Amino acid sequence: MTEDKPISLRSQSVFAPYIKDFVEQKQSLGLKYNVAIETLNMFDAFCAEKNITKPAMTDELYSEWCCKRSAENETTHQIRVGYVRQFSKYLYNNGIESIAAFHPLPRRSKAFVPYIFTVEEISRFISAVDKANEKPNPGSPIRHLVHPALFRTLYGCGLRANEALKLKTEDVDLDIGSVLIRTAKGGKDRMVIMSDSLLSFCKAYRSRDEVKQFESDYFFPSRDHGYYDSSSVYADFRKYLKLSGIHHRGRGNGPRLHDFRHTFAVHVLNNWAKQGKDLYVCLPILQSYLGHATITATEKYLQLVPEAYAQVTDSYGKKFGHIFPEAADEE
Repeated sequence: MTEDKPISLRSQSVFAPYIKDFVEQKQSLGLKYNVAIETLNMFDAFCAEKNITKPAMTDELYSEWCCKRSAENETTHQIRVGYVRQFSKYLYNNGIESIAAFHPLPRRSKAFVPYIFTVEEISRFISAVDKANEKPNPGSPIRHLVHPALFRTLYGCGLRANEALKLKTEDVDLDIGSVLIRTAKGGKDRMVIMSDSLLSFCKAYRSRDEVKQFESDYFFPSRDHGYYDSSSVYADFRKYLKLSGIHHRGRGNGPRLHDFRHTFAVHVLNNWAKQGKDLYVCLPILQSYLGHATITATEKYLQLVPEAYAQVTDSYGKKFGHIFPEAADEE
């Protein structure tokens, strides 16, 4: 699989020139904006199909666009409405009728609570990955070497799944254990550091003859020499969960691949609390490591599973709890 390619705008409706200018403004700030372009292409086709002749975001037009579709989940619905709402604000700021700029986003029925693995569950999961990959797979010659290293890195570095899957070999320095994440969420680069144990494992993984002789630019190459699709890795993740005896709670309820990242953050905070560190000082460090745009996105971890990590919330939440969000939203 190749790198993400820019998505082109399709001009069909009376809104087309405005959509083009809106997207160009966003991309001038360094945003890829691919998901937004897909959504705005859908909106453009929607308006063309309805034969909208005046570039005005009327209440009727916006309300019809906002209607939740039968097979649409809450997250997809909110994304689809959210990008058109942003576009509505652009129209309003440029003197074009857009009552929709003042409409709130649809509310989710409940906040998603990530699954936080215990240290013992992480150990069981990694053991299951290792056991399932004791022998090579004829259809994928080095997957048995890639998966143990990949899943250790997802948890050990707190990476988003696509950050790990698209990681280039040239961006991993195994001499010092640094990992450069390029154009991460928000379009920014960041550097993360491996633990000594993870660094040692990855050195051993990359030193295997099968890996060294496998031509690919990617640190965790797929059988076609590109990078793994997240859906195929998720399918294997579910198998490993079952092998490790960790119950999956059903579609949309986790555990998910992304919960390794949430778990990493909570475990870091838990370890800092055990060491008596000042979490008020440490939170910006975790924020930078995770690549969060705001400290609020990092603070949410202090509200996760307080019954299991009471040493975090008890010592810190009493003093600063009033400033934290009540629920953990998706990042």
